[in-house]
Amino acid sequence: MLGGYAGKMLFVNLSEGSIREEALSEEIGRRFIGGYGLGIRILYERMQPRTDALGDGNMLGFVAGVLTGTSVPGSGRYGVVTKSPLTGAWSESNAGGTFGPAMKAAGYDAVFFSGIAPKPVYLLLQDGKPALNDAGFLWGKDTYATEDAIHEAIGDPKARIASIGPAGEARSLLAGIVNEKGRIAARGGAGAVMGSKLLKAVAISGGGRRIAVANREGLKAAQARFLDVIRNSEFAKGLTAAGTGGAVSFLISIGDSPVQNW
Repeated sequence: MLGGYAGKMLFVNLSEGSIREEALSEEIGRRFIGGYGLGIRILYERMQPRTDALGDGNMLGFVAGVLTGTSVPGSGRYGVVTKSPLTGAWSESNAGGTFGPAMKAAGYDAVFFSGIAPKPVYLLLQDGKPALNDAGFLWGKDTYATEDAIHEAIGDPKARIASIGPAGEARSLLAGIVNEKGRIAARGGAGAVMGSKLLKAVAISGGGRRIAVANREGLKAAQARFLDVIRNSEFAKGLTAAGTGGAVSFLISIGDSPVQNW
């Protein structure tokens, strides 16, 4: 498989309770380069036009880029793709932390959900083996309490978990998907889509697979150049001093703000 990829995707049909793996072809990997590119290709191919965003025909994908899980700074993110219940159009959101790298280490470049579960469930990827577990004991809990409860249930306090709280369960169009108690894929109503599927969480335990890199020395050289640019960037200095909020005026000036589907 190409460097940067785990080489597999997971498809979970919640209505049927079925789970299947699918190899990621080299052609798709080269043409759509992971993350959102891979996500939009899969949704475009496998969803029907005019699908209800909160219905069983919508798909919800957790997708990782080719740099996710490597040593590249800033690459520890994952994306969430779906049809937005807010806009009726393509929705992409993302969050940081270690959930994305954990998904790659578990052996998957992407996990896609379709259908609606008959009762609340969560997906557990434990040592690379996927299973749907009952989430009745989690329903109604906020995301912090959900993480704690899953850690206790599976006996792994280091498991990486992305979950929804009561807002997602209620299909609030503002609901996000939360991992590691505060990192949030918050755009486009993805939490509402997750709630509509009665999917409470995705939990990843174990794995440990190392992502292959085609040219490790070349990557290290590129990283060094990238770090030099970051260290001397006024934008990066502003983020260090004031956090994301310090960038609001600039982002509005270039049109990167939460209007018109971002």
